[in-house]
Amino acid sequence: MGFESACCISSKTELEIAMNPPLYYSEWMQLFNQIKEYGQEDEKIIAVLERGKLEWTSGVADKIVNCTYEVIDFKLKYTTRLFQQELDHSRGEEAAIISSIINARYRFELLYRLCRLSIFPNEIKESLINVVSKYVGDSQDALLESAKHDRTGQLAYTIRHNGLLKKHMQAPAAAAHERIEQKESNANSFQSKRRVLY
Repeated sequence: MGFESACCISSKTELEIAMNPPLYYSEWMQLFNQIKEYGQEDEKIIAVLERGKLEWTSGVADKIVNCTYEVIDFKLKYTTRLFQQELDHSRGEEAAIISSIINARYRFELLYRLCRLSIFPNEIKESLINVVSKYVGDSQDALLESAKHDRTGQLAYTIRHNGLLKKHMQAPAAAAHERIEQKESNANSFQSKRRVLY
């Protein structure tokens, strides 16, 4: 019990120390590793990352980009798991389903902020955004597919009018979703292994 308490105190101390905007590779990695831990304040960490700076040299750039893909992979799967749990507990109630979608949408929006960090060149930002957009698009398609089992059509209506993306993101995400599908055969970057049926 004492050991667990000491670990918690240590973790909090590290998080508080890391709340300064990162300037060096080691500081960036510390924050990326923390955001992959459960129970972290993702929005606060991402806000700190948004204020960070980094000298974009080739060796450091490759490591940071690879680590960012790992974080995104982890967070997408984590968001899906939480979303699935919330849907399972909704018992088909419209308000609970909408609440689940809004929560997932918020978590996806945080990932979009991560993709748009100022240290990334535009082509990296676009690649990261495409990864998240394709995942969200696939998730929305899976939701609509599952809604076909509802003969009343109410579930499909609810999902269409309360999508996993904010309204202003829907068109760009759809375009990215389409581009990724066209390029999928020769894509050599991040590939998500997740396949969850809602």
